[in-house]
Amino acid sequence: MQKYTIRSDCNKHIIKREHYTKKDGDWKPKKKFDNCSDADDWIKNYKMYGYNSYRCKVCGKYHIGIKKDK
Repeated sequence: MQKYTIRSDCNKHIIKREHYTKKDGDWKPKKKFDNCSDADDWIKNYKMYGYNSYRCKVCGKYHIGIKKDK
């Protein structure tokens, strides 16, 4: 697993958006879940309609993201 150093002034095209999110002007790692059901429970408990869980290629854990229509 590779460790990334994120600065708020770095090029946004090299940021792994599946693992990081921008909050208060800084890049921060998304919340990690050990399995898909934990992430889905979080979505259900906080009524996050339009979101789904996915496995991150950077850290191997699960994150929550907005569903994209394809």
